Amino acid sequence: MKRINDAINESFGDFTKNQKVLSQFILSYCDKAAFMTAAEIAAASGVSQSTVVRFAWALGYESFTAFHDALQNELKYRITALEKFELLNSEELSDSSVFESLAQADTLNIKKTLAVNSSDGLKNVCTRLQFASKIYIYGQGACQCGAVYLGSYLRTLLGSVCVVNQTGEDPLTSIAAIGGSDLLFCISLPRHTEQTRMLLEYAQERDACIITVSEGPESETAAMADINLSAECGDYGAAGSLAPLLTLLNTLVCLIVRSDDKAEKRLRLVDELPRYLLREEDR
Repeated sequence: MKRINDAINESFGDFTKNQKVLSQFILSYCDKAAFMTAAEIAAASGVSQSTVVRFAWALGYESFTAFHDALQNELKYRITALEKFELLNSEELSDSSVFESLAQADTLNIKKTLAVNSSDGLKNVCTRLQFASKIYIYGQGACQCGAVYLGSYLRTLLGSVCVVNQTGEDPLTSIAAIGGSDLLFCISLPRHTEQTRMLLEYAQERDACIITVSEGPESETAAMADINLSAECGDYGAAGSLAPLLTLLNTLVCLIVRSDDKAEKRLRLVDELPRYLLREEDR
């Protein structure tokens, strides 16, 4: 889904006077417009309701509904961690209600993530991981927990894995030796830092395979990847929802175990280690 500010910048020169007024309102008050009807946006911006509908068409959206969905998607980029927390910091909500609201949001976000990732795409990612000479995994910001989670399993299942976040070095230095037979698995959503862009650009120059997990197929990082997986982060909680991301990563681990007998045996051996250590202690 195209971001609102990009769509407006591309079409601004062709807008009518009222559409330009409306575009300024949308850019300035996107957080409010995302929860307003066409009539409410028209009243707040000082244009007619038909202008709002034609504005959506001018931006390339099929309907006001599609435009409204794009407005809500834009919030993922604009709402800060504190503002996301404050969405649930209402005196009307009890602690148990906050827990219930977050759980319901996670359930919905996992379903959305399931809908946008095909089984063939997931299997393709697993194949690339299994045939890579070395796997470099990087998670931006809060996503580093996903990088550590995936790395801990792939290190057991596949062997040669480097979790960039755990090296203690500058990320670019950590992947300096990456080559054409290697793979960079980069997790960043919904925003992307300059450091993430540099890692992807360097991996491209070195002809490495690039797998990204981002907020969608039209994201900035997806355009730089051989394969992109999408995770719905949502708008609630201090950092949005990480549950869909972890579910997606867990799916990759499970698919690798199901398709690779050696990987399954390695996982079984690791599971048996605690029992072996207990036997040694009893001797």
